[in-house]
Amino acid sequence: MKMKKISLVAVLILAGFMSNDVVVHADDHEHEDKKHEKYKEYKDYKDDDDDDDEKYYDDDDEGETYYFQDAVSAKGTWNIWTRTVAVDKEVLPFTNPQKVTLKVEGTNKELSFFIVPKDGELFVPGKAVAQVLGAKATFYKESKILDVQNEANELIYRAGTNVVYDNNMKTPSPAQVFYMNEELYVPISTITNGLGYIAEWQENNQTFVCQPITN
Repeated sequence: MKMKKISLVAVLILAGFMSNDVVVHADDHEHEDKKHEKYKEYKDYKDDDDDDDEKYYDDDDEGETYYFQDAVSAKGTWNIWTRTVAVDKEVLPFTNPQKVTLKVEGTNKELSFFIVPKDGELFVPGKAVAQVLGAKATFYKESKILDVQNEANELIYRAGTNVVYDNNMKTPSPAQVFYMNEELYVPISTITNGLGYIAEWQENNQTFVCQPITN
């Protein structure tokens, strides 16, 4: 397989911009010009990796998709990102949207927000959670792309897909991310595990406690 050492952010943008033969451009506000330079640099990039990638790619309005027929037999866990598409999923700790708190163990960092149980996953506002976990997060509203980075990792999401670019590797998300109330909601396992944490649910105080993942 030919590996291309370039940012795959552009692949997501190009896949998402074509709909009904109309090109939709990324945010063009003057104060964001510099943020988009790396996207523009690869605007003509075409993904011609091996044929294995093509079976996962859905070239329609929804962009890239990992399909259910490619699922594995292992049971999915709401707080562990297995980086596969699971056939079965464990029962969630709650099933209705509700306000919760997220805390980072050993720090005074915490965040309150509404969480959305959906498709067997718990969805959280990606940008806000990334920031409380110490990462830099940039959301491009027009293209509905969220770019999250810390010292060790980069995660790239786009609304309507179940694909995450995890350090430039195309990786399955356990469910499709979605845009709601001017936020991109992502499965809690992908954003916490992807940034080096695991979230544990404390029923008694309605709080997720994030602990660093240790090897």
